[in-house]
Amino acid sequence: MAAEEGFIQLYVRDFTNLASKAESGQEVEAAVTRRVREARQHAVIMDARKEEGHLEAVCERLKLESRRGADRCRSSDDPEAVAARREAFLLRVADMLHQADPITA
Repeated sequence: MAAEEGFIQLYVRDFTNLASKAESGQEVEAAVTRRVREARQHAVIMDARKEEGHLEAVCERLKLESRRGADRCRSSDDPEAVAARREAFLLRVADMLHQADPITA
């Protein structure tokens, strides 16, 4: 799988930013749904133009990022709890990316 690194970073950064916003109490579900749809559509284009595997690469990077844990959440009173919620959020997004056929999403 040779997905473009810029593509991966773009979506992982967006989803980790949404995780931070959700942790601060902001409503992000509509933005998550929209960004998942956009990522799927963009992946179809990238797969057609480059090589296949762009969406899967984003999912794998989200899973990796989700395991980074409490070191990303040091400013909290309870970094372990924040890390657990962040992990759950990012894993849920990775699952959402896998759920539907990108062509019909």
